[in-house]
Amino acid sequence: MSEKLRKHLDYIFTPYNDLMAVREIKEELFIDLQEKLNDLKNNGYDEDEAYNKTIESIGEVSEIVESITSKTRELQQLVGIDFSKSPLEDSDFKGVEIVNGKFNYSALKNADFSNSNLRDSSFKCSDLSNANFDGANLSGAKINKASLKGASFKDTILDNTDFSYSDLSGLCFDGQKLNGTIFDYSGLRGTSFKNAILRNVSFKTEVKKAIFDGATMDKLTYAILKGFKAKLDNVTII
Repeated sequence: MSEKLRKHLDYIFTPYNDLMAVREIKEELFIDLQEKLNDLKNNGYDEDEAYNKTIESIGEVSEIVESITSKTRELQQLVGIDFSKSPLEDSDFKGVEIVNGKFNYSALKNADFSNSNLRDSSFKCSDLSNANFDGANLSGAKINKASLKGASFKDTILDNTDFSYSDLSGLCFDGQKLNGTIFDYSGLRGTSFKNAILRNVSFKTEVKKAIFDGATMDKLTYAILKGFKAKLDNVTII
């Protein structure tokens, strides 16, 4: 009967399975309902009667979920919070909103920031090795003097993001739309910008080993890259 109860909960919570907080509350609810089921059977109800009464006691799932998610949203929408000098390796920041947050001098190796809003946040001198920023908004963020080995920026918004003095060697920005992004004095050995669109991007650094095949760029960006001896044989100027 416990398995039947578990399957029923899985069914009614199906629309909300992608919410971590809901998955946790579903497990707590299962334990509570299992206890209620056992109490009813101990009080003389047969298994079917006990099961039906237990199911009837669940109430409206949408109301439960709304209560949980409203509290979750309050926790996720953080402005100016300071995580500086924190040990945050392997942390899960997926989908959070931390506008103007501070992660300076923090250990963030393997941290997951995918699909998060990190606009105007600061990551100065932090270890971001293997960090995941896929789908995140890093507009105006400052990622200076940071370690970024193995970090991922697929479909990341990088408008006016400042990577000055950081090591981005070997990273991939293929197909990205970069507007006002700053790579001054950064390590770009083997960094790939294939098929990227670059507008007003600053590259005051060594770019001979960076890859720009198929990239499209404005005249200002092209002039800067040409001045620093980048290989620009297969680029389009707009």
